[in-house]
Amino acid sequence: MATIKAPFGASDTLTIAATGTTTATITNMKTTTTALTTLTGNGTLDLTLSSELKVGAELFIKVKTTGSETFTFGTGIDAPVVTGSAGKTWCQGFWYDGTIFLPMGAKIQID
Repeated sequence: MATIKAPFGASDTLTIAATGTTTATITNMKTTTTALTTLTGNGTLDLTLSSELKVGAELFIKVKTTGSETFTFGTGIDAPVVTGSAGKTWCQGFWYDGTIFLPMGAKIQID
C-alpha cells in the first residue's frame, strides 16, 4: 500500500545532528524537525531532493544554540548561514521552487 503524504497524510520528520553534517532525503510535501536540537558545535544541512517532490513543498527547521555556533545550509537548500546566540532558539521555513529549497523569510529567534 502506498504511503499517504502531506497534505492528506502526515508530514515527514527530520532530526538535526547536534554537531557536524546532517544529511536527509526529502520526499514529502511537508517536512519538520522532530525535536528541538541543541547545537554543541557548528552544523550543516545537506538535502537530497526526491524526483517526486513538487513545487511548493515546505521544510520547517527549529534549532537551539549553546553559544555562537553556525548553521550552514548546504546541498539542496539556498539560504544564508545562521549564527546562533547563547541559549536561544531559532526557526526558519523554506519552500521548494522545483529545483532547490529557498527561505520563506529570515530566521526568527523565538526566545
